[in-house]
Parts: sequence; structure tokens; C-alpha cells
Amino acid sequence: MKIRKLLFPFTWLYSAITSLRNLLFDLGFLRSHSYATPIISVGNITVGGTGKTPLSEYIIRLFKENYKICLLSRGYKRQTKGALIANNSSTASTIGDEPFQIMSKFPEINVCVAEKRVEGMEMILKNTNTNLVLMDDAYQHRHVKPGLSLLVIDYNRPLWKDCPFPAGDLRETRAGKKRAHIIVVNKCPLSLSEDERAYWLKKIKAKAHQQVYFTSINYGLPTPFLNDNKISFPGGLPILALAGIAQPQGFFNHLDKNFKVKEKLSYADHHHFSDDELSNISEKVLSDEIKALVTTEKDAVRLSKLPQDVLEKCWYIPIQLKVLFNEEEQFDNTIRNYVRDNSNHS
Repeated sequence: MKIRKLLFPFTWLYSAITSLRNLLFDLGFLRSHSYATPIISVGNITVGGTGKTPLSEYIIRLFKENYKICLLSRGYKRQTKGALIANNSSTASTIGDEPFQIMSKFPEINVCVAEKRVEGMEMILKNTNTNLVLMDDAYQHRHVKPGLSLLVIDYNRPLWKDCPFPAGDLRETRAGKKRAHIIVVNKCPLSLSEDERAYWLKKIKAKAHQQVYFTSINYGLPTPFLNDNKISFPGGLPILALAGIAQPQGFFNHLDKNFKVKEKLSYADHHHFSDDELSNISEKVLSDEIKALVTTEKDAVRLSKLPQDVLEKCWYIPIQLKVLFNEEEQFDNTIRNYVRDNSNHS
């Protein structure tokens, strides 16, 4: 904390630079490209772990039956460069763990990764029959203008208690939230009260054009890595908990409450596991003291190189977004109405 206080002069400089950049976009000196195809952006201001991926998956479920969706992502920490459209030979290494997770879960949609989102859009429109684009982690990528922008805020890390990088965890100043059409306060407790909701609404100070929704993360049942796994999950027996995500405490808390956690392994977000690390994990999983490895869905795609006998003892916890205060229909309709009103899709 003391080190971060020493970084405040750099935070002022960083804030000035990002604010100037946003001003240049607002005034038109930097160009935002608009497209006829409906574009929904999901992003955040706080660095890492706000729950963007569950929200993206929620939106995909809303439209996958009737629209040809393409996810456009940077493909963070992938081992490739430039714009490319995922195919059957794509892996977490070539397109990034989160895009690969979504591609695996929703094979009916297209996935494009590109550092420069304009290049990605041009590739999508030229090479696919997409009629709905979902931009992941794109709140600060302003060269492509979304028709509907969703800003995700972590309930456990309020914007008003934080400041921009490097003294804090914000990618830009709090004023940046004004660009959002919908603000999603995610990772709320399921028991969030009306008083707490009112407090948050007062603090957020939403503009007239903005709607605010409160959501929580629902943890599913352990799911085996292998689809044909005949081994039942060893409930009540010691497990190895593993997470390589930002803000893993919520995941570990869930496991502590519901399983007998013998040991925990924590890695950085988007961590690429080395051969030595995979060997160490395998040794732990195959030991007599551990009956199963339980990890996140995002980590599961990066642990697929584990040996077969280890994979048979590996499980992940799927998660889904839940809209609170009985506002799911209103939330869905807000997104559906934008797509319907801005689409040639019939």
C-alpha cells in the first residue's frame, strides 16, 4: 500500500494521458469507426476479474438461436499476432484462453481475435455472414464504436474507492463510466438488499441515458474435463483447488464452503503452464492424499495437456450470470431491443 502511494505522481500523468485520449475521441480528432452491423461491447474500467466472460456468455445465449454471432476479442496472451478467425485447429495458445473457452462452449458462433479491433471488424465482415458482433474487453478500444456498451463493475471493488493505474486498478478515470449505456454491478451477494442497492445507485450517479443492473455469479456442479469420464466426483474427499484467474478469492471461497479442500494452487490470470508446472500438478493429483483437482472453466482449457490418467481426476466449476431483483426480463429486453432496432435481420 505504501508503494502504491509513492506511485500517485505517475497516476496523475496516466490519468491525464487517458483523459486526453478520450477527449480526442469525443471531439472526433481520433476516429471511431461505425458499422451497420449491431455491435455490443462488454468491458470494464477496473483491471481484471470483474466477470466479463459470464456476461458475454449470457448475451450469446440470448441470441445464438436466431443470429449469426461473432465474438471479437484481443485474444490476450495468445501466441499469435494479427487478426485471425478461429477454426477447428485453434487452441487456447493461438486465440487466447477466454475466446477458446467460448468457442468450445458455443461452436455455432464465430470467433475473431485481433489486437486492432478495426482490422478484426473488417475481417469479420469480409469473411463471415455475421449479423451481430460481441466485442469482449473493449471499453477502452474506442476505434470501433459499439451501438450498445455494457460496463461491468465488481461489487467487491467499487470505483469510488479506487484510482487509475499504477497507484490503483483503474484503466482510466471514473469519469469514463459515462460512455456506458448499461452498467452491470457484478459479483453481488445473492442476498443483496434494497438498501444496499440504493446505496450503490447513489454512488454510481447514473446519467439519464444509462440503466444499472445488479448481478451475481452462480456456481454450477463439478463438471469432468473428459466428456466420457466414467468416474463420479469424489464428494466429501480431499481435493486440490487450482485457479489462474484475476480475483480468485470468490472461487476459492465457494470451494471452501462446499468441498474438502486439501491444498490450493494460485497462478496469475491467463497463466501459461510450463511443463514443470504441469508435472508438479500431475504429481499432486495422482498422490494418495488428493482425490480430484477442481479448477475454473477458464483454467480447464489451459490444463488440457495434462496426462490422460490425471485428466480423469480433473473437474471444473461452470459459472453463469444471474440478474437480481427480478429484473432479468427487463435486462434482456433492453439488449434485444437494441439488436432488433439496429439490425436488418428478419
